[in-house]
Amino acid sequence: MMAEVKASAEDVHEIIDVCTSSERIMKDYALIRMGITYNDPQKDLDETIVRLQNELIELESHPVSKALHDEEVALHKEWDTIAKELKLPPSKELTLIIYQHIKDFAHHCETLAEHLATDTGNPAEHFIVLIARLNLDVQELAGLYVMKSWDAIIAEKYYAEVKEILKDFHEAYDELESSKSSMVSDKVKAKLKILQKHFMVFEFMAESKSGRYVPLLISKKADKIYAETLEILKLEQSEVEK
Repeated sequence: MMAEVKASAEDVHEIIDVCTSSERIMKDYALIRMGITYNDPQKDLDETIVRLQNELIELESHPVSKALHDEEVALHKEWDTIAKELKLPPSKELTLIIYQHIKDFAHHCETLAEHLATDTGNPAEHFIVLIARLNLDVQELAGLYVMKSWDAIIAEKYYAEVKEILKDFHEAYDELESSKSSMVSDKVKAKLKILQKHFMVFEFMAESKSGRYVPLLISKKADKIYAETLEILKLEQSEVEK
């Protein structure tokens, strides 16, 4: 009797990129709706959409168990709905709908990432997903902030969402910080500590109730943290996927 096919580290790498990319879409979409063209958010949005779609197709082509494949197909169907919404005539009401659908997609994506990580049989893959989760939270927070800058979300909902995202970030960071060195090395933890310090400024901006918003600045900071997290992921992968 043949052993059931297991998920690979490559599957985990691809799904976490899909998760994070989905939240980056919201940031660029909101910037475009505000009429901001600096750094060409339209180009970034178009490239991210193509990348996400291609990675979903690639992911589904890999041999995994039927249960995991079914999860991948279900996630892809959710994305297809979002892709259609992104092509509709823009409005603040539609932006809020897309935000909620992307939020649901990203969290379902994260659940699938954990399932794939567990299926690899390598316990360190869980911590790779956790590092990616930090990035996902940052990108979600940036999209939410730009939406508030555009006044596409009411203050009460905005601050409730911010609180939820910050809680998720700190929980993931604390678990990484307290993990065994065999799972997350001191070198990786040192880089995560620097990332966390950068996030503190980001956090302060998101929680501010001054009424003054600087969407371009938060976008730049989100891009910086995105790039930093990718480097940390590469280091973690090199140490635990030998």
